[in-house]
Amino acid sequence: MSSENPTVSRRTFLTGSTAAAVAATAGCLGSSNQLAKASSATNREVVHGNCWICRAECGQEITVEDGRAINLTGVDGHPKASAGQDRDGTLCSKGMAQLEKTYNPNRITRPHVRKDGELTAVSWDEAVEYAAEKLAAFHREHGPERLLRYQGYPIAKHPWHNLLFKNLYGAPLKVGRKTTCHGPFSTSWEWMSGYGREWPDWQNSEYMIAWGRNVMECFRGQYEPKAILDATENNDATLVCIDPRYTKTAQKADKWIPIKPRTDGALALAMGNVIIEEDLYDEAFVENHTHGFDAYREAVEDKTPEWAAEITGVDADEIREIARGFADAAPSSVVLPWTGLTFQQNGFKNCQNVHALNGLVGNIDREGGTRQWQSASLADPHEKYDLDVPSNHEDASNPAEYDDYPFQKHGIRNVSHNLVPRAVRDGHIKGMVSNWSSPPKSGNTQEWLEAIEEMELVIIVDAFWDSDSKRADVVFPGASQLEQPFLKAGGDSSYSTKTWVTGSKAAIDPIGDCKPDYQIYKLLAETLAEKMDTDWEKYFRWESGEAYWDDQLDAIDMSFDELDTQSFATVSDLEYEQWKGDDGESDFDTVNGKFNFDLDVVEKYAELAEEMGASTAPEWHPPDDEHYGETTDDDYPLLYNDVFVEQINRGHDQAIGRSVKAYQARYDMEDQGYGGNLLHINPEDAAKRGIQSGDMVRIESIDDEIELMAHVYEGIRPGRVASLSGFGETSSHPDGAGANTMILNRERHVEPVTGMTVRNHPVEVEKTGGEN
Repeated sequence: MSSENPTVSRRTFLTGSTAAAVAATAGCLGSSNQLAKASSATNREVVHGNCWICRAECGQEITVEDGRAINLTGVDGHPKASAGQDRDGTLCSKGMAQLEKTYNPNRITRPHVRKDGELTAVSWDEAVEYAAEKLAAFHREHGPERLLRYQGYPIAKHPWHNLLFKNLYGAPLKVGRKTTCHGPFSTSWEWMSGYGREWPDWQNSEYMIAWGRNVMECFRGQYEPKAILDATENNDATLVCIDPRYTKTAQKADKWIPIKPRTDGALALAMGNVIIEEDLYDEAFVENHTHGFDAYREAVEDKTPEWAAEITGVDADEIREIARGFADAAPSSVVLPWTGLTFQQNGFKNCQNVHALNGLVGNIDREGGTRQWQSASLADPHEKYDLDVPSNHEDASNPAEYDDYPFQKHGIRNVSHNLVPRAVRDGHIKGMVSNWSSPPKSGNTQEWLEAIEEMELVIIVDAFWDSDSKRADVVFPGASQLEQPFLKAGGDSSYSTKTWVTGSKAAIDPIGDCKPDYQIYKLLAETLAEKMDTDWEKYFRWESGEAYWDDQLDAIDMSFDELDTQSFATVSDLEYEQWKGDDGESDFDTVNGKFNFDLDVVEKYAELAEEMGASTAPEWHPPDDEHYGETTDDDYPLLYNDVFVEQINRGHDQAIGRSVKAYQARYDMEDQGYGGNLLHINPEDAAKRGIQSGDMVRIESIDDEIELMAHVYEGIRPGRVASLSGFGETSSHPDGAGANTMILNRERHVEPVTGMTVRNHPVEVEKTGGEN
């Protein structure tokens, strides 16, 4: 059945078409075989683009011939794609795969609407008319508070999804990455510091701890691994990797610490114990610029390295050595936790314990420590035309409140990813608009599939058929990265003391009937305004995204044409120690007037901590089967969780045949005749179960089971198994190969402070003898 005519019911999965076309890819730090810019062919040109697959915004140079993109590489000197000025720009394999993604035969290239229960290809006029009519009726009958906004990382490329559905339509409920990816990391920092999270100043550091984060291949731009390599070479910096899995970061590290999963908070407290007991902390910074040191000192007083060694499996002398090295290098030292910790049910406290180490040694927003990166200040295009954008979502109530979840009871989160299916069953959520994401791959899969079936209205913007687009009422075919413009105003990068902007026009025309996102939302806003008798069309007055961004760039005296020509520009200086007030004292309440310490948020967290019997100070919370995660036992003796790799970004690249093959080739499994994700298992655990690489195995939890191909290797700690998420029949993989690991996930699997989806589950693994 052709993917362009998916006439199936909501309760039937589509069968994808043939395997994807092959396009060149490159390794993590490798560039493509860049075609010479000088060419005798008059129909060949090199233009700029940006890759936003992981929100990194790496600048691209795209070779276009006869209107077709034929080659990609990174932009030299780009803040995200290079290590800095006069340095080579490169792309990771995910960025290189955008060629194959664009020309993939399995792409959705026409709008679809549901007619008589079946998805049917229609014209844009009909699709937009259909969606606007449904949205207007939904607003009248249910109110905007029952429409969920679901946002993936690509939403960072533009503001128009939120402009239409939050500000104008008035939908207050949102699920984003903080409840599916990094909630405990982000919110624990924001709660402790009072302002947005910081990021490492890798390139200037002398001691770097990558804690539960595989920086060499799962990064926010090519600059990150390059910056770490620069630091090790130029600063003789030490890199420590704390991870139960032997990753590419562990491969490059001076020390690999295969910690016992979910015990990270204990190790962090023991490091604090050493730093305080040996008087290695920054006493002046702690005294003048921090709060709660007495409580922290008390919390770590008995948390010796010997205590932590029993819990974590890390030798006590090793703990002392890491703590001393980190403190001695301060303030040019940094520790960063990431998804390895945030996927844990005790993740908030573990991240808090790790974050406290940065404050203890005084490396906050200092060279080589953490960095409070800033975006370049751009103009508000609406203000230029005296358009006061409403905030209609503020007038809508939150109908999905559940007192049995403390993070909701105390107003920390308006809705969590795993709670959405319950809210749908209870009638609190009746519809969803989703932009370039796939909720069933991010947790509580089975109930999410049922919830999408139950919703009265589902509108999707995406490029491939998967479990939610197949069940939608309206599917708008979004343009790929190469087919639409882009603008981003800075953040963390290879330029430690500069703000910057990067932007590009569409490199090629969209294939089929695909449209750039701005055009989709503009058409929808104009038609919806007619249906609801509003003036919403005026907020989309620009003919294109480029015109909108051109007005934004007025603030830095640059046109979008100029930016596109050069790919990026540094804008303004960015000082260290932004938290210092005019008198030299700390002013964390304002941080140069840019960040406001939200006392209301602090009080909410304090109330939540009291209800849970937890301290607001750092402390150790082991997995305990009540609040902080299930524990392994005789029936389920192995701890499972999913992981990231360079070749595949969550659930976005499973339709790309070359990406899947590259992922399998890194483990020498490409000749197995198997197109899915692998279960990584230690030889010790595999031998007990008679499992060898290439065997099909069943992974069973207390809730459900999945089947994968085993990969036996020593790069994973005994007692732990792991696999890549986003495969199976719920994915965009044309054959539905492998399994969606989130089938093992259920509503209760959330981190209790932030509501983030938890991805650690006790399981048993057994050989099935089945065919792959």
